[in-house]
Amino acid sequence: MEANWKPLENRLRAVRCAGFMFMGRVNGINLYKHGISRSYLYLDDDGNCFVAAKAGCYLAADFDQELSKLEERLKGLRATLETSYDEGFIAQKREALRQHGVSLLTIQVEPDEVTIH
Repeated sequence: MEANWKPLENRLRAVRCAGFMFMGRVNGINLYKHGISRSYLYLDDDGNCFVAAKAGCYLAADFDQELSKLEERLKGLRATLETSYDEGFIAQKREALRQHGVSLLTIQVEPDEVTIH
């Protein structure tokens, strides 16, 4: 599936989308996960906002309110919407955890080509 960044960029401007990942699309709703806060924004192609209700079901929501919640989470993590969730950020997070005695194990899975009949 090709990422659809237009609804999010129209709402936030591209520079404020730096920490998001496009996670897919369900029932016409684009799923944008913020890498730092691990929270989602759900937008349809017109930029209308939703919240997840149950598996595959979404309810209309106020975009400004959902954005405010996300920004509060980021503030608590000393980040903003402009903070990139990139290799540099991940390395800093890992180092901070290491300094606090938390060891991490990373497993990288390389997908194999699979044919289903």
